[in-house]
This record gives sequence, C-alpha cells and structure tokens, in this order.
Amino acid sequence: MKKGILCAAAVLLLLLPGCSGGRAAQTADVQKIADGLIGSVKFQDQMSEIKQDMAIQIYGIDSGDVVKAAVYESTGATAEEVAAFEAKDDQAAGRVKEKAEERITTQRAGFQDYQPAEMAKLQDPVLVQKGKYVVLCVSNDNETAKKTIDGFLS
Repeated sequence: MKKGILCAAAVLLLLLPGCSGGRAAQTADVQKIADGLIGSVKFQDQMSEIKQDMAIQIYGIDSGDVVKAAVYESTGATAEEVAAFEAKDDQAAGRVKEKAEERITTQRAGFQDYQPAEMAKLQDPVLVQKGKYVVLCVSNDNETAKKTIDGFLS
C-alpha cells in the first residue's frame, strides 16, 4: 500500500508543473552546446575557446544581458566560429541575437577582401534563438550544426 501511495505522489509531482498553465522554462548548458558543436561539426581551422568577458566584448553585448557564454574562434584564417549564450531572459536573448547578427555583418566586411572563399560560410550561418538561448555556428557543415543545436534546445 505504501508503494502505491508513493507512486501516486511521484506522479502528482511530475504533473504539477504542467498544471500551472505556463510553459516550463527550458534549461541548457551553453558550454555543452558549444562543446557539442566543436565535437560534431567539421571545421577546417583550429578552434580555440575564448573567455566569456572577451566574447562579450567582441560581440558588443551588454554584460548584464548574459548569464553565461561559451565561444570558440578560429585562428583568423577562416571565419569559422561557435558562440552559445544564455541570456538573463527572452528579451535579453533578442538583444544578444541582434549583436550576433552584427558580428556576422562585421565578419562579412572583414573577410570579403581578405578571404573571399569564406563568404559562403558567412552568407548562411546557423543562428538560433530559443527562449533565453542564442547559438551561432559559422561553418560549412550547417546541417550537422542545426541537428546538434536542436539536440540541446529541443
């Protein structure tokens, strides 16, 4: 009998979040997302992680908008890049996504004359915002990047 009561209590606890009428907040680890992209996407260049404060500066993001960031850059010989941000809320994530779009525009201007072959990557990078998460992947392997991101943010 006690087992039945415990099972019923466990089921009720699992159902309670669904009864609130709102959607449950999705949680993800941006470091795992970035590392997952580094491990699954085929990059041509050596990718190196940069510190969060440097990433925020490079992207021109207000540090108050970001809870956590994981960013990898190439050596500069290619435009390849991985960036995953957890913003403080959905509105901040929108601002972070805008900064990521600006970063892509800046990179296009820089690589257009320097490495024109990199423009294909920069014309159609994978940029996803889901809730308070923003993920950017610049590579020649968009299909794998999209699948990997979906695996973390589905």
